[in-house]
Amino acid sequence: MKYRIGVLAISLWAGLLFPLSAALQAAERDGTIKARAVFIGDIMTHGQQLEAARIGQSWDFKPQFHRVKPLFRESLTVGNLETVFAGEQKKFAGYPLFNTPDELASALVDMGLGIAMLANNHILDQGLEAALRTTKVLDAAGLLWTGLASQFTRDEPLVVLYGGLKWAFVNYSYGSNIQRSPAKSEDLELNVISDEAIKASLKRAADYEPDITVAFFHWGAEYQFSPLKSQKHAASLCLENGADLVIGAHPHVLQPIEIRTTEKGPAVVAYSLGNFVSNQRTKPRERSVALAVDVEKKPGERAAVSRVAVAPVWVSARREDDRRKIEVMYSGEGETFDHSGLSEAEL
Repeated sequence: MKYRIGVLAISLWAGLLFPLSAALQAAERDGTIKARAVFIGDIMTHGQQLEAARIGQSWDFKPQFHRVKPLFRESLTVGNLETVFAGEQKKFAGYPLFNTPDELASALVDMGLGIAMLANNHILDQGLEAALRTTKVLDAAGLLWTGLASQFTRDEPLVVLYGGLKWAFVNYSYGSNIQRSPAKSEDLELNVISDEAIKASLKRAADYEPDITVAFFHWGAEYQFSPLKSQKHAASLCLENGADLVIGAHPHVLQPIEIRTTEKGPAVVAYSLGNFVSNQRTKPRERSVALAVDVEKKPGERAAVSRVAVAPVWVSARREDDRRKIEVMYSGEGETFDHSGLSEAEL
């Protein structure tokens, strides 16, 4: 278990991120606590992204994210890390067996990512030892993570203190492309979706009395715009067992975002947020959204979702000065966001 300090409608938030500081100051005066979590989709590194990040014998991924950094200010940002850090002794590669230089971790921290979800079908691409090394790289970079567990920590949530609230996260995948079994009981293994696992992990999360409980899944059918029955079933089961937010990844395209009403109050189900960054170059797969969820806790009351918003993002892939350039862009307008260098067609 990791423990770290640290009118409802879906709308575009754009510049609305930035008055949050004033809102927090006002909240302190009347005793209301306000905090924001932002969720992004699949963080992938295909071969073309490796090429764009390479500078001689070193790597720099920060330029791929610098244009969207304003979206993640003053928020607890969570994303699905769909690659591994197996080290340079193994060949760096994109699909189908991902292995990314460690420098990606520091670039994600620089962008504003706080928590990496590891339960996905690529976490065992380079074997169990590479998955274990990935967790150590994330630890060194200051990134929290969940989705892998030993037999001793199975069903334990990731519990985080952020913005004056306690957040609990559980993370599961339908499985992995390469099956690996832990050699020892203390070795980490993949959290796999089942009704029993969902109930057990959410029950354990409730023991920590969190303000907000988040279930993050790797599920569904790739490139399909509608959720499967299995996704709907798992989402409903989560809400019945105390989850406030259910977030999905894996289809690589956007799927519906729903506002539900539960006994606890408003709940959000986002079946798939698509690709945050990748080199999948079709319009559905190169477009995504960042999902912002604002939470308020008034004195003497339970914390509740107060606002849900999305910011559309898009991956630009072009050549500049005879060099490949890949950047995640905010797909709207605003003086904070820099769209310089894009062609008329891209704009």
